[in-house]
Amino acid sequence: MSITPELQASDRVAIFLDFDGTLVKIVDRPDLVRIPPGLLDALQDAHERLSGALALVTGRSISDLDELIEPLQLPAAGVHGLEYRDNSGIMCAGSRNAIPDPVRNRLVALEATDPGLILEDKGASLAMHYRQSPHRKEAVSAQFEAIVAELGPEFILQQGKMVIELRPAGATKGTAVRKFMLAPPFAGRRPIFIGDDITDEDAFCVVNEMHGYSIRVGPDCAESEAHFVLPDVSAVQRWLDQVQR
Repeated sequence: MSITPELQASDRVAIFLDFDGTLVKIVDRPDLVRIPPGLLDALQDAHERLSGALALVTGRSISDLDELIEPLQLPAAGVHGLEYRDNSGIMCAGSRNAIPDPVRNRLVALEATDPGLILEDKGASLAMHYRQSPHRKEAVSAQFEAIVAELGPEFILQQGKMVIELRPAGATKGTAVRKFMLAPPFAGRRPIFIGDDITDEDAFCVVNEMHGYSIRVGPDCAESEAHFVLPDVSAVQRWLDQVQR
């Protein structure tokens, strides 16, 4: 990887941003995240400078995201592409495949076995965070793998930083980027995706195919599909401040 791309004055870009680990620091519990000073202004200003061609593409639900960035309401894809809201504010539902209640109950019971486990219910998906109990990784993974084997190919597991998630198959952050790029104000622009985790790799691949710029946040990683790198959350915000159009 190399440093971030040098945007030319003639470049018309569309920016897609992951949230946790990209715009905000990852914390022990997803409900304890804090918005850095100036971030909301930076997002609003960049959205306006890009004539609306800026979207958040996150593993969080859109409703959860909206609470965190209130009063902003930006174009967004939530739950790794299962939810989608365009620039006009129109929402599209995710998968028709709902997680069965018995599965939800099993994972609630698993959470209860360890105060360090946190089950995040996103409606369309269920994510177990084990950052506070990293020694439970294998046991948690085994439980999720058993469940997805029982449910069949309509469901998949999504790995992340100290989290594993059960969700319907089909949508990814990459499919969300493709969908955004089909319509104004994104269509005809060069896409840029900024993310920090394995969950962002699908989007990196899509942006690379479109001759855009893929930017990973954090340490250089030879296994990533990203072509560029930013060191941390603060650097992402500084980079946003310089984007002109």
